[in-house]
Amino acid sequence: MAQNTNFKLGDVQQFNINVERQLPGQIVLTVGYAGSRGHHILIDGNNLNVTTPAACGKVAGYTRGCGPGGTFIGQPYPAFLFNTVLNTTDQGNARYNSLQIKAETKSSRYGIYALIGYTYSRTYDNGFSDGLGSNYGATYYPLPGFNKLDWALSGLNLNNSFIASVIYDLPFGKGKHFGSGWSGPANTILGNWQVTVIEKITSGFPIFVVDTANATGVSFLNNNGNSLTRPDEVGDPNKAGPVAANPGCTAPAQVHTVTNWFNPCAFATPAAGELGNASRTPLSGPDFVNTDFSVIKQFALPWENMGLNFRAEFFNLFNHTQFATPNAAGGLFIPDFNAPGFGAINSTVNNPRLVQFGLKLTF
Repeated sequence: MAQNTNFKLGDVQQFNINVERQLPGQIVLTVGYAGSRGHHILIDGNNLNVTTPAACGKVAGYTRGCGPGGTFIGQPYPAFLFNTVLNTTDQGNARYNSLQIKAETKSSRYGIYALIGYTYSRTYDNGFSDGLGSNYGATYYPLPGFNKLDWALSGLNLNNSFIASVIYDLPFGKGKHFGSGWSGPANTILGNWQVTVIEKITSGFPIFVVDTANATGVSFLNNNGNSLTRPDEVGDPNKAGPVAANPGCTAPAQVHTVTNWFNPCAFATPAAGELGNASRTPLSGPDFVNTDFSVIKQFALPWENMGLNFRAEFFNLFNHTQFATPNAAGGLFIPDFNAPGFGAINSTVNNPRLVQFGLKLTF
């Protein structure tokens, strides 16, 4: 293990600006920008004792991950046991920018409260691993120029995020628009019900695409014990059909399906001794849509300060299937170009529809 002697603590700068406006209908609209910059973030477990790609100095014009002028650089510490020096360093960087829109209203007259929010954002980092087992793809650190080679969308990036929360007191019962003259028993059963809805829709998370058949000549090793490179990206993975640059590959007629979330023919094996040119996160996974719904009734009991609360709650009301990223059930939990079923979705996340009922006595 190794750690740089001038290790610096991580720092994060956060900043935001908002503009708020009152609109007709008791609506408050807020539009703002929020961003952050992270520096000196922990990078944990990458092997420092690697050579540059074997193609450096041998293939004309090849410079990716090479030393100055495309030169080959051998192991810096050849005497170390097992040729491995796992490093903990502070060279991680991250950047977040977002447009945030929020609308909120509360009307006692109509018995409604609503909060609606939308965020459009981008989150980038240079592929640092946090040591907690998260998926971070094939990182090219510590090769020359790794900050540029590894800079890509972060694993937690969400391009679009929409959430709406609505609470509505139904207009039935004494003192309401309907049923104001109901008798006590009728009002007890039918009056003063409340419904709530929470709707959440988000973009899919970025997908790390790796190739375990590492023929670069670089003995990458991370704290998960994998030696990974990336494939070459030779076409648009979000477009179905044959890829001209990969004529021997049988392409799917449709993408964004369970069988082929992306076009596997858009990726190809890199030339021996060379790094794959695909981005660390070249595409995104399935979107997420979820609806939670509740029906709530508060019963007043004849005894002082006592009440009975009834709730019927429906989580994932429409039983919308929420797919994991492709190949999430594999040993790497990310798509491996060298594995069967590359690009197929084989698992789901979160729960199917759940229904629960509850009674709560308050006193």
